[in-house]
Amino acid sequence: MNRRELLSGAAATTALVSLGGISVKIGISAAHAQGTEYVWMGPSRLTLFQGFMLVAEAKGYFRAEGLDLRIQPGTTTSVPVQQVAAGSIAFGMAAPISTCSPIADQGAPLITIGQVAYRGFWEIASLPDKPLKHPRDWQGKTIGIPSVGGAVELQLDAMSMAVGLDPKKVKKVVTGLGPSGLMFLQRGDIDGFFVFYESKTALEQSGVKLHYLSAEDYAPLPSDALITSRGIAADPAKQEAIVKFLRACRKGVDYMQDDAHADEIIGILKKYNPVEGEQVEKGRRILAVLKKYMQPPAGLPRLRMSDDDWAKAVALMEKSGVIKNKGLGAKHYYTNKFVDLI
Repeated sequence: MNRRELLSGAAATTALVSLGGISVKIGISAAHAQGTEYVWMGPSRLTLFQGFMLVAEAKGYFRAEGLDLRIQPGTTTSVPVQQVAAGSIAFGMAAPISTCSPIADQGAPLITIGQVAYRGFWEIASLPDKPLKHPRDWQGKTIGIPSVGGAVELQLDAMSMAVGLDPKKVKKVVTGLGPSGLMFLQRGDIDGFFVFYESKTALEQSGVKLHYLSAEDYAPLPSDALITSRGIAADPAKQEAIVKFLRACRKGVDYMQDDAHADEIIGILKKYNPVEGEQVEKGRRILAVLKKYMQPPAGLPRLRMSDDDWAKAVALMEKSGVIKNKGLGAKHYYTNKFVDLI
């Protein structure tokens, strides 16, 4: 994605995004165009990981802050990144591996304003008798990824480059977000595929035994975070809205941490994602697993970025070549000033 692609469509009321051969039309309401409505876009279909947003809407946290906020699903991580950069929406969600490179190398006017997950939840699943334990194990082989151009593909490349291996020697095929990669694996079409908490839970519930390697073992990076444009972040008239947005989001994340709320949250998800909203037992397991990913390091307030983790992540992305314009410093990519005002 180049700078022109990132920034085009800022003045349009409808943006047409073309990424990896997929065209997505993003409608912008009149209220948003006038600056009275804010839109938040997820990196995919809405799942329990985005439950904090759904809770904040359902429980009236955004309304209590005086915010007219619309929740919108995405298709890949690249879509909210592009839409926020273009000024088509106010807020998005993306991991730093998806935002730092466009910021450094393409001048994308993005800034991360709140950390939701503090460790990555992607793992590579492989057959127990043919386990993938090190990036060298998939050189010259085929790995299933959720989508083209997203955070997972970048992290897979970073895993190889972190140990001095060429990611171009790894073939990638799209196997989607769910456990469907198992079929490709069992047929021998792929040597491993990425799973996250949801698909791994589904496989384990079905009694499927696989070997799992966490991407964190070779490319430890903070996971999904809340983003906005630098223009909005620098606009004094918008700064109060950012603080209100983050305050409501934090309440939503806090609500997710109580097991007693699990069934209610799963019911809220059902409005947006009827299939997963019906899977109550699976949903309870997922919410329990999500807690460890959403738990900040000791002493760090929820949603605040860890200076130490971001410094290490940026150093890794520079070393692995994900970021080519080096030396900008980790704090070029994020700010804690709004979280600190909650």
